[in-house]
Amino acid sequence: MADPRARRRTAPKRTLIGPLVMLASGMAVGALMWRLLMLEPVQSPGGRAGPEQLSRHDRQALDRLLGARGPNQ
Repeated sequence: MADPRARRRTAPKRTLIGPLVMLASGMAVGALMWRLLMLEPVQSPGGRAGPEQLSRHDRQALDRLLGARGPNQ
């Protein structure tokens, strides 16, 4: 049987601090990336954010796909 007066061995503090630091830094980077990708509008080369526009060829292909227009138009 073990000695009841013996001190229990616990993990060193660095084994707890390291993962917490990695978790906190990962959360900070994740929040920064989310803000960068989701909240700030995409700027066009002219400096203004505008709606996305399809090219004529892409619009025709989309119309054919959706069946909005006949094949002769």
